[in-house]
Amino acid sequence: MLPSPYRLKKKSDFEFLLKKGKSHSSGLVAIKFIDNSEQNSRFGFLAAKKSFKKATLRNKVRRKLREQLQQRLALIKPGKDIVIIARSGIEKYKSVEVGKQIEILLAQAKLLK
Repeated sequence: MLPSPYRLKKKSDFEFLLKKGKSHSSGLVAIKFIDNSEQNSRFGFLAAKKSFKKATLRNKVRRKLREQLQQRLALIKPGKDIVIIARSGIEKYKSVEVGKQIEILLAQAKLLK
């Protein structure tokens, strides 16, 4: 689990980020990000009910994303709000492959140190 200062919690934060944020995407995941005024970067994870019908599957996908991001937390620039959005079909891939996709997207968005 991500430490509390690194989590996006409020619905209003998610809505603002999804409306105003810049985005990058690949076949497995998409990211939206925006600058924040905080010292840490904050992260949120989305797995849509439309793509993943069962709650257990949505939770499993979010856990997979969270685990892979947590391993790369030290590499990410501070002062950003980032939402990672799971695309349908991601459940078929291993965590390592998902992690590589996340790292590629973060590099494309210039969010890595």
